[in-house]
Amino acid sequence: MKQDIIPTQALSGPPASSPRSDSLEMRPAVTIPLGSPDYLSIGLNIFSTMLLRIASRISFLLLGFYLGEHFASATVVVLVLESFYISELLLSPIAGSLSDRLGRKPFLLIAPLLGALAALCLLIGSRLYPHPDGSHLDAHLLLLLLLILGGRLLEGATTALNTPACLGYITDTTMGSDRLRVRVMTAFEVATVGGLALAIPFGGQVAKWLGTWGFLVVLVFHILNLLLVIFFVKESHQRANTIADHGSLVESLKMLRDKRIFTFLPAWLSVNTLVGAWITLIVIMLTYPNPAADMRHPHQLLYGGFSKDIATLVFGGFGLFFLLGMGCWMLILPRLRRTTIMIIGLIGLAVCIAALTVINGLGENMASLSASAHTNLLLLLPLVLIGVLLLSGFTPASLTHMATISERKVGKRGAVMGLYSVVLGIGQLIGASIGGMTVDLGGFYGLMGFSVVLGILSLISVIYMRRHQHDLLQ
Repeated sequence: MKQDIIPTQALSGPPASSPRSDSLEMRPAVTIPLGSPDYLSIGLNIFSTMLLRIASRISFLLLGFYLGEHFASATVVVLVLESFYISELLLSPIAGSLSDRLGRKPFLLIAPLLGALAALCLLIGSRLYPHPDGSHLDAHLLLLLLLILGGRLLEGATTALNTPACLGYITDTTMGSDRLRVRVMTAFEVATVGGLALAIPFGGQVAKWLGTWGFLVVLVFHILNLLLVIFFVKESHQRANTIADHGSLVESLKMLRDKRIFTFLPAWLSVNTLVGAWITLIVIMLTYPNPAADMRHPHQLLYGGFSKDIATLVFGGFGLFFLLGMGCWMLILPRLRRTTIMIIGLIGLAVCIAALTVINGLGENMASLSASAHTNLLLLLPLVLIGVLLLSGFTPASLTHMATISERKVGKRGAVMGLYSVVLGIGQLIGASIGGMTVDLGGFYGLMGFSVVLGILSLISVIYMRRHQHDLLQ
């Protein structure tokens, strides 16, 4: 029978009889006994991540609406917004490796401090230039873009510090228990997606009533996050041998040499690219003002014409269904092969793409829909929801797969889980930039075509993993 308690010797290096065990550099820094997880601390750590995601997404929405009102091109707006991922993908592997050496909590503390500083940069920039002229570049516009760039890079660093440390924390505290790991990893994904789902409609209301003053709300979230980590989140980690090189970016990226990670990378990257494109672009597309949107891409229902609050409420509603789906998958995931769940998720993606493509062609805008088009819309929306529920299983299955791989790499779990943020950052950067270009070229149809390509790439990777039984690693 599998035991849920893992001997501390497996993580802390040599046994007590070794002459090195009394060395200062080998002294463990742990406050949660291995095999006895502090569930309150684990839960609050995940809740801290949710607060960070809420703050980050509100900031994204406020900035997206602010820029969207003054820049016509989706590509330009997206490239400015997605500078966030530059710092995230550069810092995540370093933060993950250093958290293996220094512990998880220092990085959980620094993250909200950087987030608060980012909110201040964005607030100052938007209030200095409430109505920028995006038609030509001058000194004022350059200063504004520098402030925005600085704020977005700091927000990316916030996530880069938080995510690998949180995932490393989860891996530390679920050693040896697949069932507990599935639950906690699913809770992490629920917190991540839940943060986005809650933040999108809430951020829409913040934008409606406060405008760019809403960055003060973002600041409050980061302060609450900081207080939560200071007073309630405990350290989970036993330090690995400090002789090893834990702070090198190259050393962290060497984790990609693991065959199981490398073969999973295309599927993981494709899905994160898809998520990045959808989360970044759909609300922006829905809220393009008419009649300009209808002139740019006519006869597309899901391109332009929606108010900010309606668009964010609709998107948030689909996000809540995604959360519901992950809650259901948490019960099913331990009983199925991980690739089985991933394939089911990709089938759900296909259903979503097909239904949304048909919906997009029902009319010019909501006001002009015929009675038959309204009926077809009501029939197609349940298909989209079913697709979302199926798709929601892909991410917890992916995280559980990575955590299982990381458990075999003692002393480098943070580095392995840091790759989560690296791939997330690269995927969302690619998704937002290339996805933005497909939107400029084809509107909502362009985004759906891009999604089909990503789904096929992901399916090829998952089938390869399944044939070589990489998902059966325990």
